[in-house]
Amino acid sequence: MLLAAIAVPIQAPLPAMTLLLMAALFLPPVFRALKLPELLGLILAGVLLGPSVFNILEPKADTVALLAGVGKLYLMFLAGLEIDLSQFQAARDRSLRFGLATFAIPLSVGLLIGLGFGFNLNSAFLIGSLLASHTLLTLPIVEHYGLLRQRAVAATLGATIFTDIGALLVLAVCLAVQSGDGGITAIARDLLIFSVFIALVLYGVKPLSRWFFQRARANERNQFLFIFLVLLLVSLGAQTIQLDMIIGAFLAGLAVNETLQDEPVREKVDFFGKVFFLPCFFIDIGLLLNPVAFWQTLTTATSLTIAIIGGLFGSKFLAAFAVKQREGYRWEEVRLMWSLSLPQVAATLAAAQAGLKAQLISPAVFDSIIALVLVTVLIGPLLTDRFAQQLQLHPKSNEVAKLLS
Repeated sequence: MLLAAIAVPIQAPLPAMTLLLMAALFLPPVFRALKLPELLGLILAGVLLGPSVFNILEPKADTVALLAGVGKLYLMFLAGLEIDLSQFQAARDRSLRFGLATFAIPLSVGLLIGLGFGFNLNSAFLIGSLLASHTLLTLPIVEHYGLLRQRAVAATLGATIFTDIGALLVLAVCLAVQSGDGGITAIARDLLIFSVFIALVLYGVKPLSRWFFQRARANERNQFLFIFLVLLLVSLGAQTIQLDMIIGAFLAGLAVNETLQDEPVREKVDFFGKVFFLPCFFIDIGLLLNPVAFWQTLTTATSLTIAIIGGLFGSKFLAAFAVKQREGYRWEEVRLMWSLSLPQVAATLAAAQAGLKAQLISPAVFDSIIALVLVTVLIGPLLTDRFAQQLQLHPKSNEVAKLLS
């Protein structure tokens, strides 16, 4: 009787939330003790709780959908929030050049992979965009070695703003084409609307947030509520003009980036999202995974998975190599830039989920992207730690101020 009861997906909000929080509390420390990424533990928790294994939680249940949906938005919001805009300004030219290379080359490689495996042009472009962005997962490692202001590191961190906006722009166009509104006039109109929306958010929310924080200087509770409200309103605004809400969430993070730079409430914004909402999103990714189908993808569609993973590693290295001569980078710097741009988490997972929902990519591609995320989450930090240590042995390449521009 008990097993039969457990086999029925839980729909009641409180038990569903309790299970999500228990999984978020107990599994990550186990994986941390095994020196494995906590992300892996959360995805595994979702697999175990989902329809494919114990069928305890249903991904479409209201509570799960709400918490995971906000978690996805919070993930993109933090991606925008964690970009160091002051470093981007200081190393703007280097950042733009590397950003263009590390966006365009992986996008082209992913496009060729998609076309090579028989996907249509629209789906192939989306696959390319999934390889084009990167997540600042290894930022704490370079910070630990005191390399945050090193010229190659500064250029890589600044390039993130270019790659993420570019990847989300491609996603927006691909979704518009998939919905049937994909003529040249319609695409041009969508790009114009997107540009106006970016300008309104960045140049409207930024001064508004500064004004509010000056008025609510001693009230962190209201400051936090204001930031959370900005996230939701900008995300809903994006949806209103037929953009995916993750685009709005990322722009919201950029818009309040400077306002939160030295504010105590910034820690609470990070803490609340990373402890509560983000784990729910990663668990939801696991709920969507069928381990049998995932294994079949890795065994029967091995060439697709290898092509996507190999394409990412190769194209990101080519991008770092492409700017080597122009910027005068040493090999130690090139390798560090490569490792920093490898991890694929935030924009990649969110866009892959949106693409799967819109039937732009197949379940096999989605499974291959999950494999890509896991591989880069495992290998990226190891490579970054190794190359950061090597760079410290060459002080001439650590010049900062005069080489940042």
